[in-house]
Amino acid sequence: GCDNCCTYCAIPKIRGRMRSRTIEDCVKEAKVLAERGVKELIVVAQDTTAYGEDIYGKPMLSKLLKELCKIDGLHWIRTLYTYPDRIDDELLETIKSEEKLVKYLDIPLQHVDGEILKRMNRKGDRESLSKLIDKIRDKIPEITLRTTFITGFPGETDEQFCSLAEFAKEKRFDRLGCFTYSAEEDTIAATFKDQIDEQTKTARMENIMEMQMTISAEKNEEKQGSVTEVLIEGWDDYIKCYFGRTPADAPEVDGKIFFISTKPLKIGEFVKVRINDCIEYDLLGELEE
Repeated sequence: GCDNCCTYCAIPKIRGRMRSRTIEDCVKEAKVLAERGVKELIVVAQDTTAYGEDIYGKPMLSKLLKELCKIDGLHWIRTLYTYPDRIDDELLETIKSEEKLVKYLDIPLQHVDGEILKRMNRKGDRESLSKLIDKIRDKIPEITLRTTFITGFPGETDEQFCSLAEFAKEKRFDRLGCFTYSAEEDTIAATFKDQIDEQTKTARMENIMEMQMTISAEKNEEKQGSVTEVLIEGWDDYIKCYFGRTPADAPEVDGKIFFISTKPLKIGEFVKVRINDCIEYDLLGELEE
């Protein structure tokens, strides 16, 4: 569940309030998964950074992550859906210092205009969010940042959308998803009178995604010639090569790396791959012997 009650989201009504599991319970499950051969663990909730507030009286995500990092067998631990308001110095220091934590943060910002965020029942504005992104990158220079935006929220003006697009261009996120606003049943935002037509919402979304495609391609080009760790996920019989993910790629939402190897490899192995080429969202390479 979730306690944030964003005006566009039906999850609190569907799933109720946030309910944290104890650290001990999470660690117990993670140990069982590791014993079964799981190599990558993903810590996720509707608002992962709020973890523990309901049972410990304060956020305990950093403590949970540190305990998970002690488990033998786990190689990568990834955190998704971190709320910008709750990303503090302790969490950043934990991500920076713990070797098993991939240097990756998913921060769904949704928008950057202060008035739109207020109508969404979210905090912050372009200035505060810009400072947050700069702080994270200053603290962890190698961090991969993912975010999501919503275009066409009720009342969004051309000026407010342009501010969002300018922010995306300025901050050059490593991963970015953009969605058009959808009026969910029984949500406050669905009752707003200043709904925006679908054509405008879609045009704005496409504008951001076209820009992000260019940014993604440029960032991938910068990686050419470098060597990265890869978790092998499978074999592509059509193009006759292996594929997998780097630490910068979450499953299902991010890209992949396709690479050739002169020797047989096992699914689930970690290998070193040299990046030789790229396309907009995916990388191409070869096994580093």
